Amino acid sequence: MRVQIISNLFFPDELAGASLYTDLAVFLRDKGHDVRVTTTFSYYPAWSLKSEDKGIKCRDEEFQGIKIRRISMFVPERPTGKGRLLSDLSFLWSLLQRGRFANWSPDVVLTALPMLSQCMAQRFMYPFRGIPRLIIVQDFAVEAALELGILKIPGAAGVLRSLQRWSLRSAGTISTISPIMLQKLDAQIGSDRRTIFIPNWIHQSLQKEIEKQQTKGLIRSPLCVFYAGNLGVKQGLPDFLQQFAEAKCATKGWHLNICGGGAEKSRIESAVATLVGVSVGPVLDEPAYISSLLTTTACLVTQRPGTGANFLPSKLLPALATATPVLAVCERASPLAEEVVEGGFGEVIEPGNAGALRDCLIRWQEEPEILQRMSEMAKRRSAMYHRDSILPRYEAELLHLVASKPD
Repeated sequence: MRVQIISNLFFPDELAGASLYTDLAVFLRDKGHDVRVTTTFSYYPAWSLKSEDKGIKCRDEEFQGIKIRRISMFVPERPTGKGRLLSDLSFLWSLLQRGRFANWSPDVVLTALPMLSQCMAQRFMYPFRGIPRLIIVQDFAVEAALELGILKIPGAAGVLRSLQRWSLRSAGTISTISPIMLQKLDAQIGSDRRTIFIPNWIHQSLQKEIEKQQTKGLIRSPLCVFYAGNLGVKQGLPDFLQQFAEAKCATKGWHLNICGGGAEKSRIESAVATLVGVSVGPVLDEPAYISSLLTTTACLVTQRPGTGANFLPSKLLPALATATPVLAVCERASPLAEEVVEGGFGEVIEPGNAGALRDCLIRWQEEPEILQRMSEMAKRRSAMYHRDSILPRYEAELLHLVASKPD
């Protein structure tokens, strides 16, 4: 089977879908499939191109035997709503101009939302060939941008929602990563398209690093909350800092350690300058990231109010894989809250509720057996997201699409 993966994020990018789609490409290659990847030049999470990539329209290279085609994309200095829209449009143009491989045609194409352009491009890249497509909805990007006020263009809401629906309906199968998101997907695109739920997974290099470090007998530090990953608008960390500061006034000894990069980092750094017990650091490499998870009291996962059923944070899975209790600051109706409550591996706190956060931190401090029980539940839950059980489902779906293609 010849598979083309189209993803704006790929190795050596970090965070978000970069590690997942790199791992998926490697898995399909190891299964004997001819895998090729169309992506852009590395820019995430710093939102900055490397000097050697600036001004380059296209470059072909290889990654572990996988042919990679890198094409240009506008990367704004600040990822505002309009900047992201321009970035999307530029990637769409590049995909249509340079996204195909010479003298090679795929049997099936796989791509993902939240990058709307790479989903829209499916309508045009291989016209009249009937090549089946799988689109993975990682994030309802349009809804998130509109509902959070990231994108404020008069009259844009209806147009963008229609484009998103039209793009998703170009696929033979549309999958998404949580049951709540599947309900939203079905409501959006209608009943005449195949929709499925396949969760994200703990990618191979992460799992190997966890197994390696677990042999060292690392000990968890008491009273430490750790956040690592994207520092974007939808995470709502600047607002959480105020919530944490208010809760900390009634608790003793708790420390918040934030590591990452993204659009809100400078704002977070400014806020932290006036707070005690909060530190901000850079994006961690994988060994440092795993070490921090294995030695922290709890992993913080935040969502700004209004994100609804638009996404499920990928940072949840490394926490489960390292048996780390989760402090989820999110709305009760979100996919994140549903997962934490169902799995029993953490506590759900509403955004802005400093009293509930204070009570939680005091309870954890006075009753450490609660954290031990959550750690055990996290380890148990992580089995649902093992690479060996998730990735064969993607392979099976791709093979199903190829087999179902009309002659």
